[in-house]
Amino acid sequence: MKKIFGYFFIIIINYLLLSFLVFTFSYVSLINNKTYDLLWVKYIQKKLYVNGLVKIWQTNKGCSKFDKNFLYAPVVGECIFSNPEFKTKLNFDENRRLNMVDDNIQEDEKIIAVLGDSVAMGWGVNDNETFSYNLQKLTNKKVINLAVSSYGTVREIKRLKLNKFYDQVDTVIIQYHLNDIAENKNLNINKTYTQMEYDKFFKSKENNINIIIFLLKHYKKSLRLLFTHLNDLFFENDRKEKHNLTEHLDNLEKVINQNLKGEGKRVFVFLINPPHQEIIYEENKKYENFEFMNFKVQKEHLFVIDDHINKNGHRYIGKKLYSYLK
Repeated sequence: MKKIFGYFFIIIINYLLLSFLVFTFSYVSLINNKTYDLLWVKYIQKKLYVNGLVKIWQTNKGCSKFDKNFLYAPVVGECIFSNPEFKTKLNFDENRRLNMVDDNIQEDEKIIAVLGDSVAMGWGVNDNETFSYNLQKLTNKKVINLAVSSYGTVREIKRLKLNKFYDQVDTVIIQYHLNDIAENKNLNINKTYTQMEYDKFFKSKENNINIIIFLLKHYKKSLRLLFTHLNDLFFENDRKEKHNLTEHLDNLEKVINQNLKGEGKRVFVFLINPPHQEIIYEENKKYENFEFMNFKVQKEHLFVIDDHINKNGHRYIGKKLYSYLK
């Protein structure tokens, strides 16, 4: 028994040492903008990133500004936005994210409008890499990208209706996210915001982490992340996040019916479904005022630790949209 206890103690000490080495490698790599799709390392880097080291687009005052209609809106001009897996330039005018290639729209031209959050806006990709730009290339029809990080469908539609090109839009594409439900249930589309609300929003998003406490806490978490990662690899289907879309789509239908019904525009809504999620919904259900599609993406369409689609993912979504719309 004594010998068994001794072996057990040695194993524990060695595991703690190994964990410390892997954690240190993961952290140092991450702060030097290196990410790795490796066992254990990926999960540690993702925890560190999501829980404190990620930079948020809408809290970057070089990228967003106070807006009475939306709380915040993009700054007109260029902003630099980076995280460990990308360094990008985003260009906006007062109406949309530009693609900086072919943004001119004639007065008699019918166009497609893309609404959505950070995914559709193009978090992590350059102006000419978004799925909006890819769709424009495929259709030879102008596509304006109105998406803004963290907007729900209510603010997305409000941004569309206040846009100077609204009357020229004949097709509306809405990228839906599971996070949209809170806004869609509770936000009045006519709400206006104050500077005080904006300042409070920024204060709540300030990252004031104590780096020593942060690292100690996440080192402790890293001890079990090896087993979590192994479980996810060997029991992938059993460990998928399951999301029932019934309430989401019911609320989405109300928002669309209240704001776009009778406007003479084709409305198409799609959800991006990553490999770790299982989406449950009535696939054959028809909606009166919009069409819905669930687009499944693969590992190669996503960043390693950031949950957004990369430029390959945007190219893929652009092709899927083109295939469906044509």
